[in-house]
Amino acid sequence: MELGATELYFALAAADGLLPSGIPHTDPMFYLRAAAHWAHAYITGPNDAADTLNLYDVSGLAHFELFRAIANADRPGQLEASQSDLIHDLRKQLNNAVTQSKSDPFGFGFPWNVYDTATHGAGLSVMASEYSFLTESETFSNYSRHWASNILGANAWGSSFIVGDGDIFPSCMQHQVANIVGSLNGKPPVLSGALVEGPNSFAATGFLDGMRKCPPVSGNVFAKFNAIGAVYKDDEQSFSTVEPAIDLTASSFLMFAWRIAGRPTVQIPSGGIFPATDQQETFQHNVLWPPRRDSGRHRSRSADAR
Repeated sequence: MELGATELYFALAAADGLLPSGIPHTDPMFYLRAAAHWAHAYITGPNDAADTLNLYDVSGLAHFELFRAIANADRPGQLEASQSDLIHDLRKQLNNAVTQSKSDPFGFGFPWNVYDTATHGAGLSVMASEYSFLTESETFSNYSRHWASNILGANAWGSSFIVGDGDIFPSCMQHQVANIVGSLNGKPPVLSGALVEGPNSFAATGFLDGMRKCPPVSGNVFAKFNAIGAVYKDDEQSFSTVEPAIDLTASSFLMFAWRIAGRPTVQIPSGGIFPATDQQETFQHNVLWPPRRDSGRHRSRSADAR
């Protein structure tokens, strides 16, 4: 809701000329106030800082966009969430990831033994870049680069979890088209750019008629690197580790955009940036972090695809 209202604000604020008939609200401030309302509801709600940017929780992007919108509107008063509130909440989420990274030999900011590990890495990289940009600080700059590298090969398995990136990446995805007509050895044609689930707590099994067996020899070359409940297997049956999806992949586009461009081409008015605004703040930990997803949603998605 926060993100949707913010984008509606931008659309109306940038409108040039007559608007189409039938639009219920033509004043962009209506949507800016709505976005701030939903941001406040999230920040003060039970799920605040229980997750980071991924397909389930887009607050890490919504806060950044709303910060921009408030600056664009010359920081009007009487909004339910201020720019400071948004910065504070971004840092709260990032602090969770930093704490998590200290327990991982490769410094990853999210557990490897749950669903959606790779997409969380991309989302964390994005959030770290956003925070550095908004606060003109280097607090999380290195983390942005580091968390991106974790899903591109700097991990215990030495594998990238984005198809086509790096020398080692998923070749045996749980994906009908890639399995039936794609290559099974990492050479073209491959589903380039697809981000897979990544390591999980288990590797799913279940062979279906028509599947091309992959890898051709049974076994798991990555098994020797599995530890602390984290499992990775590149096998066409394992939707829990190598199923790609559009919603999983979405945050990686933002991650690469930040890594390539460094910062947005459209700058935020200088008066709206908060240099190192809450460096000394302390935060109350949310016991729901890190999130543990019910596997039912993933089984359902995989079954529908079949």
